Amino acid sequence: MKRLILALATCLSFTILAGCAGPKEPPPRSIKAIDQTVVATVRMNLKTDAELASSTIQVNAENDLLILRGSVPSEAARKKAEEIALKTPKVEKVANHLEVATQ
Repeated sequence: MKRLILALATCLSFTILAGCAGPKEPPPRSIKAIDQTVVATVRMNLKTDAELASSTIQVNAENDLLILRGSVPSEAARKKAEEIALKTPKVEKVANHLEVATQ
């Protein structure tokens, strides 16, 4: 009987110690995916801007990242497109792959 109690106590001690080994890593941050209504809003905002209206800009989303591709007339227009995208609610990260068109 003493052996059984000793075995259970030992097992319980290891279980408690293993559970209290140290701080665990924080849980991964959940990704807030961008939905298609946000993508459509960014497209509309880019098309209604006078400087960017004639540019060919494709807007897509992958998880929580908004991606801009295409061409714009100047570096200022490239930066403006990114600023417009970042001002859109629910957009936190933008991958700006826009190219400045050479003339």
